[in-house]
Amino acid sequence: MRALRLLAVSTALLACCAGIARADVATIADDGSQPWDGGAAVTTPIEALAGQIASGIAGRPVSVRCESDSDWAALTEPSFLGFVSFLGDRPGDFAELSPAVCSSLESFALAPAKPTKCARVVRVAKTRVRVVRKRRVRVTTYVAVAQPAGPCFGGGRLLSSERTFGDTYFSTAEALQTLAHESIHLKGDAVEAEAECYGMQAVASVAQQLGDTADDGRAIAQYYATLLYPQRETQSPAYWSPECRPGGALDLTPNDGLWP
Repeated sequence: MRALRLLAVSTALLACCAGIARADVATIADDGSQPWDGGAAVTTPIEALAGQIASGIAGRPVSVRCESDSDWAALTEPSFLGFVSFLGDRPGDFAELSPAVCSSLESFALAPAKPTKCARVVRVAKTRVRVVRKRRVRVTTYVAVAQPAGPCFGGGRLLSSERTFGDTYFSTAEALQTLAHESIHLKGDAVEAEAECYGMQAVASVAQQLGDTADDGRAIAQYYATLLYPQRETQSPAYWSPECRPGGALDLTPNDGLWP
């Protein structure tokens, strides 16, 4: 099996960034269907959008298939998140994604305000003049003012301690990474460590194409790189590489100062 040249992968990832969303928007309409409804005969909205994203990364027309629990169990291990079949060193034309991954992608795409954002409140000083014993006195008070929601990962940690939020954030990041990872396989790279690293560097773009803002997409990618990717070294060594780091051999843009 062959690995792709670094330049070829980098070009594909940069190309897939064109035309991405610049504000939180829903990128598919809720038609009441499940991601896997209709089987192979019907392409659901999230399958169509995921296929477009995967095609941009793969550099060729490909598709994404979502499977129900029962169909997924018949295809592979229930714990698997996704796969692409190879014939020799040639990948198939579609990726299979698990029910959990497709559900998370669909929820993210449907949301006009992404579930990875945190509400922000700032204290604003307000000064007014009061008359106290015939004297004018300036009195300053502080009021809480709600700000637009923003990224909820910064400084190497989640900014919310709510467990439900943390679970949603984790499943969303995992789903975005899975779509990006399998898209790298569809390009022709069968090496798991490379697909994981190159895919991680496309997570921010994938999030934006699903309707997220650029700052939040990058925050999700940094969450994955900071908290989840290091676990691969001990839990799934085939998916980890010491060169998957800023300035490493698998860094697609080593001179831009951004990671991933």
